[in-house]
This record gives sequence, C-alpha cells and structure tokens, in this order.
Amino acid sequence: MTELKPDFHEVLARTEGPQTTLDVFRRWNEAIDAQDLKAVRSCMADDILVEIPFSESGQVEKGKFRSYSGIDAATEFWAVAFTAEGESAGPCNCEITLSADGMTVFLETYGKLTMATGRDYRNRYIMKMVTENGLVKHVREYYNPIQSAYAFGRPIAGHITVESLSV
Repeated sequence: MTELKPDFHEVLARTEGPQTTLDVFRRWNEAIDAQDLKAVRSCMADDILVEIPFSESGQVEKGKFRSYSGIDAATEFWAVAFTAEGESAGPCNCEITLSADGMTVFLETYGKLTMATGRDYRNRYIMKMVTENGLVKHVREYYNPIQSAYAFGRPIAGHITVESLSV
C-alpha cells in the first residue's frame, strides 16, 4: 500500500500560477477537507457544474453519470457527501498542474478517510477545476468507483453491492 502523506499545502506553496486561481483552489480544498458547506458554496460560481464521470453507474455517456448543475444542486451534493464522510487525512501525495492560461487546475491525489459508518475509505483522484473571476466554474472528479461504492454503500451498475475490499 502506498504511504500517504498529507502534503496539499506544501505542494501548493511550490505551485506557480495566477494568485486568484490558486487562492480559490486552496479555499475550495480547505473547505472540502473541513466539510464546511458554507465555505464550499462561497467558492462556487452560480452556474457551477460538478461532474463525476467514472461513477458507480458504470456508464460514461452524458446523463448516465452523476452531474450537478448550478450552485444549489452542487451544494446539495456536498451536503450529502459530508453527512456520510468522517475524519479525513486531507489530500495526500499531491501533484498540482495548471493549464497554460492559468484558469484550470489539475490535482492528482490520494484520499484517506474514515466514513461516518466506520468504513475505511482510500481512493485515488484526479480533479480538474476550471475557475473564472475567482470562483469555481466547473469541477470534474475522477476516482475509483469501486472504492467509492464500498465506502458510500452505493450499488455498482445499479445492482452489485460491495461488502468488503481485500487489503
């Protein structure tokens, strides 16, 4: 198993790019890690789009995976997630990359948390965040959907339940 080091702030401090982009990226990740719904919402553009293309549905066509359009739908998504999540180590083993125009940030990271149910949840993520005017306009989050299905108790492909993961 990969040793996980919570190093988000350390890596972000070495990342060069527009301060406005890096600031909203930092605030977003701190708010998610703190499960601070009000702070997450304050980072969002009114017309934010949050997409999870590799979700437990197993489908990748538009309309077949989880997608949340608008600030209210995106806020509700995070409210539900925060209810299920427990203690987090924060983003671990981070790599941060900015697009050439400095408006899009890519984060490759590992997550390690204990769910409210007591289940251990470790996953690997790639997140693409598009910013505009100091706000988050679009988030696309990729992760292992089997790990997520186990942690959140969601069925895979609508009918397969994961009761345990081998260590």
